Amino acid sequence: MTRYTGNRPRGRDESDEQLMLNAGQGDRNAFDELVRRYSSRMVNVAYQVLGDRELAEDVAQETFLRAYKSAARYRQISKFSTWLYTIALNLCRNELRRRKFKTYSLEGMAERDEDSKIRVDIPDEKTQPDLDMERKEAGTLVRQAVEKLPEKFKAPLVLRDIQELTYEEISKILDLPEGTVKSRINRGRMRVKEILKPYYGSESSGGVS
Repeated sequence: MTRYTGNRPRGRDESDEQLMLNAGQGDRNAFDELVRRYSSRMVNVAYQVLGDRELAEDVAQETFLRAYKSAARYRQISKFSTWLYTIALNLCRNELRRRKFKTYSLEGMAERDEDSKIRVDIPDEKTQPDLDMERKEAGTLVRQAVEKLPEKFKAPLVLRDIQELTYEEISKILDLPEGTVKSRINRGRMRVKEILKPYYGSESSGGVS
C-alpha cells in the first residue's frame, strides 16, 4: 500500500481545521502536524474494528494519504477529526467486506470505571498477582464478547467507550441520527453483559455493570 510519510514536526498552535486549510494551500508542515496529532488515534480505532495491528497501520496510512490528496478541496464544514474518523471507518468497512472477517478488539475496556461504560468488577481481597491475572482474564472475556456483536454495534461502541467521542460526533461520523447511535451503543453494551453472564453472573460484585 502507498504510504504517506510525513516529517515529525514540532507542535503548532493552529486548530486542526486551520492546519488542514493551510495544507490545502501547500503547507506540508501543517499536514505533518495533523499526522502527529492523529496518527495514534487512527491506528487505534482501526485496530479496534479490524483486530489486526498491521492492517490497522495500513488503514491509518491510507486515511492520511486520502486526506492529504483531498487537502486542496477541504472545506471547514465540520470538525476535522469527524471528517478524518469518517474516512478511517469507511476504509475499515471496505476491508471487512473485502476480507469477509469481522474480528474486533477492545483494549482495556473491562477495566474502565465509569458507570455508563462496560466493565467487569473484580473483588479486591486477593493478592496483587492474582488480581492482575483476573483483570487480564476479564479483559480477554470482554474482548471475546464484543467480537460476537453484530457489526452495526461495534463502531458506535468503540467510538464512544474507547475513543470517547460525543454522541453528536459519532452521529456525524456514522451518518446516523443521534438517537440511533445511543440506542446501538446501549444495545451493544447490554449484549456484552448478556454474553458475560455465564462467567460473572448478574451480581454487581462479579458481573458486568
